[in-house]
Amino acid sequence: AAVIDGVGVVVEVNAETDFVGKNEKFVDFVKGVAATVAKEAPASLDALMECTYAGSELTVTQQQQEMVLVIGENIKVRRFARYAEGVSVPYVHAGGKIGVLVNLETDLDAEKVQEAGKDIAMQIAALNPRFWDKAQVTQEILDEEKKVMLAQMENDPKMAGKPAQVREKIVMGKLNKFYAENCLLQQDFVKDGDMTVEKYLASAAKSLGGTIAFKDAVRFEKGEGIEKKQENFADEIASLVKG
Repeated sequence: AAVIDGVGVVVEVNAETDFVGKNEKFVDFVKGVAATVAKEAPASLDALMECTYAGSELTVTQQQQEMVLVIGENIKVRRFARYAEGVSVPYVHAGGKIGVLVNLETDLDAEKVQEAGKDIAMQIAALNPRFWDKAQVTQEILDEEKKVMLAQMENDPKMAGKPAQVREKIVMGKLNKFYAENCLLQQDFVKDGDMTVEKYLASAAKSLGGTIAFKDAVRFEKGEGIEKKQENFADEIASLVKG
């Protein structure tokens, strides 16, 4: 995650081992991919792979193949996000395991909102909220949560005997708690549990003499959603050499 020429970028590039993840050549390649995303504004991953890699005459695909040959491990650009508007604040957690990019709308200088943005990014990295704001939670999601809660009560000897209207009231109370647990802006602010994230942003804006509004964020956790499988990358490298 980084801000390059005013553009916020977060990318995930996968290698096979943590050792390679710390390799200087690999790190430089990732920075180059981020710079390419910032400059070219590709619409998709396929489009990015066809872009000219920053500071090179090769495409990103060709540069990636070069890196595979140099490092001797499979390397793959997996995904990216880019914000050209607003003020973006990057945060990298646990040596690159999690990358967060927060996008804010503000009338203040970018430098002034860095601390607030980083605080929000750290909260996202640590708690990984399902939603940014309670407005994103649909009735369908709430109905599903309610269904699960009622089923749990049916299986709880202490709750099963209670009248239906009592259980309904308990569920409604739990649904209010659902927002506080799952929605970033309604969560307790980790640095000060007496206020929500929303109130923290309002407080930070007031003390700085301006406005700060949370617009969006991206959280990439390395390898999430990837099924780990063993492949013979020696064959793949051999085929690249032949090519």
